[in-house]
Amino acid sequence: MKAIQGVYENGQIKLSEPAPVSDGEPVNVLVVFPELVEDPWQKILDDPNPRPALDKYVQECLEEIAQGKTQPLDLNQL
Repeated sequence: MKAIQGVYENGQIKLSEPAPVSDGEPVNVLVVFPELVEDPWQKILDDPNPRPALDKYVQECLEEIAQGKTQPLDLNQL
């Protein structure tokens, strides 16, 4: 069995690569569609409601930056 990705559009599937040769005979296939499920994190990030704790933390960080209490991140020290 080989999995090949494709795009379903207008009732047809366009494969991302050629299908294995079947000598002209019909081939049984299994088509799996992803479920349309909401990403819970995306829902949280898109929520326009204020988050007091996060807003307070961001404000504290900005104040520390303005006061020179921070240093740029050195990726070589990670």
